[in-house]
Amino acid sequence: MSGTDVTLQFERELGEWFGLQYVLCHNTGTAAIQAAMYGCGIGVGDEVICQSLTYWGSVLQVFSLGATVVFAEMNPETLTIDPTDIEHRITSRTRAIVAVHLSSYPSEMAPIMEIATKHDLKVIEDVSHAHGGFYKGRLLGTIGDVGAMSVMSEKGFAIGEGGILITCNRTIHERAVAFGHYERTGGFGSR
Repeated sequence: MSGTDVTLQFERELGEWFGLQYVLCHNTGTAAIQAAMYGCGIGVGDEVICQSLTYWGSVLQVFSLGATVVFAEMNPETLTIDPTDIEHRITSRTRAIVAVHLSSYPSEMAPIMEIATKHDLKVIEDVSHAHGGFYKGRLLGTIGDVGAMSVMSEKGFAIGEGGILITCNRTIHERAVAFGHYERTGGFGSR
């Protein structure tokens, strides 16, 4: 149903709300996060840094792409990744940081983005537990390179079952489309 009129309209409206050009709906949040990782070029031999306490759906997809998860400690008060525990975990194989905004607490995005910029890493925001939340006046999911989230029935923004990927990066979006929405690439017809 990803190419139906109502889905495309929903993507346009979400793009307006987030202020981002590219929105891509998925069947689950897990799929949206996996597409975000693929969109960021995560592949065999790469490493992705994520907080040590999170739901498996934030990082399990790393393995399906042939990469490795490197866990960083979390802030015990917010249950989000501790930015002071990221940099020493970065190696020549590190490609991305997953910032999970857990239980409505935003990750400390300013130092995370500073570290990512310094080391040329992508930042993937998991917004599944913080829909509509803000960090220093910015909507969560719009600060990193790409945001992804679940919108299943238990979430703050529930539509039954599904996932959403948001980005302003055309390359990430196009790779995510090619990864899971081949009917939108123009290479396949609806036969």
